[in-house]
Amino acid sequence: MLHRKTVIASFIGIGLFASGFAIGQDNGLWQRHPNLAQAEQSCHQADQYLLNAQRANHWDLHGHAAHAERLLQDADHEIWAAARDADHR
Repeated sequence: MLHRKTVIASFIGIGLFASGFAIGQDNGLWQRHPNLAQAEQSCHQADQYLLNAQRANHWDLHGHAAHAERLLQDADHEIWAAARDADHR
């Protein structure tokens, strides 16, 4: 059970990292929208805190941290969409 939780959390973390890497490739977009860039960075920082909390609690947070990670990933995508929309005005 512990191994399964570790694998699931790892995949979620890799997904968030990959989405952050893809978003980070358009530095010009973030330079034009620094507040959105800071919000996006905060999502990644919050994800790291969740990962640390999961490790500290032996991956036993009853799915709440994983749910929070999914919500952060949704927020990250929405911030990206907001930056793209703001850029097309």
